[in-house]
Amino acid sequence: MIRLAAAILCLSLLAPYAAAQRAGATVIGGDWITLGDVTPVTGEHAGILLGPAPPPGQTLAIDPAFLIATARNAGVILAIPLDQPIMVTRTTGNATPAPAARAATPAARIAGAQQAMQVLVVARDVPRGHVLSSDDVNWEVANPSRPIRNGADAQLAVGLEVRRALKAGQALLTADLKQPTIIRKGEPVKIVYVSPGVRLSVDGIAQNEAAKGEAVRVLNSYSKRTIDAVAEASGEARVNVR
Repeated sequence: MIRLAAAILCLSLLAPYAAAQRAGATVIGGDWITLGDVTPVTGEHAGILLGPAPPPGQTLAIDPAFLIATARNAGVILAIPLDQPIMVTRTTGNATPAPAARAATPAARIAGAQQAMQVLVVARDVPRGHVLSSDDVNWEVANPSRPIRNGADAQLAVGLEVRRALKAGQALLTADLKQPTIIRKGEPVKIVYVSPGVRLSVDGIAQNEAAKGEAVRVLNSYSKRTIDAVAEASGEARVNVR
């Protein structure tokens, strides 16, 4: 099972901005950022403290993977994009005291540059073509001197296939993953011809590998002709006949 380490704040202070409000940023006026400020989470979980707000007039970037992990630790499933940080701008008005809210964990109460980020790693050696399960991955604290870019997320990684062999403890990147292969080169394939009211199948041999919905060329064992089809299921390709 995936074992999340104690939630650690993943915030990085950006260079000061001239304007207090930045397009697309969440604007807050207090000294602290809560989970409800930057996500759709409501109720008691909205008051979870994420960390101190940036100085007045400046903007802070929050790693969305940290928000997902923090919400998951509180028992909330949060679905937000992972491809861009969540921006938070603090107004230049008077500061307000910290809200009466509970922190995510004691480890989340950090200051200044005492920051770390978790990275998804493989928990054991996996060969090329292996489809990941929850037992194959784990969270670890990344080495701050060797930042990981384009790291994979556990919720997205489980069920995908690895493009290359990976060693235990190796960081898992999005580029290492792809949709599972359901047809492999050289394997027998059932070619299914489909037209309105008619469904005909013949045997063939795959000429390339393909995931579900991808194009695959198949050698028709009867006609000895190679045709273009679409991978439909394990060992099955579809040809739509108009």
